[in-house]
Amino acid sequence: MAATRAVLIKSGIIQDVGWISLIVTIAGVVGPLALHWAVMRSGWGTFLFVRPRAFHIDRPRSTPEARLQPAR
Repeated sequence: MAATRAVLIKSGIIQDVGWISLIVTIAGVVGPLALHWAVMRSGWGTFLFVRPRAFHIDRPRSTPEARLQPAR
């Protein structure tokens, strides 16, 4: 996003701050989506989007004492 903003400001093509903000926001959304698509399609770099098994949070055991109780 910062690179897009810097390029737009330095080039002087667009003078309106509102349009620059809109283009930077679009670049900030489309850029990561394109990166995700490319990584998942190629298989390289999936560690960026998939949590390793060692870092998953286990579900709590379902015991009668652990269940929520209604307010009294």
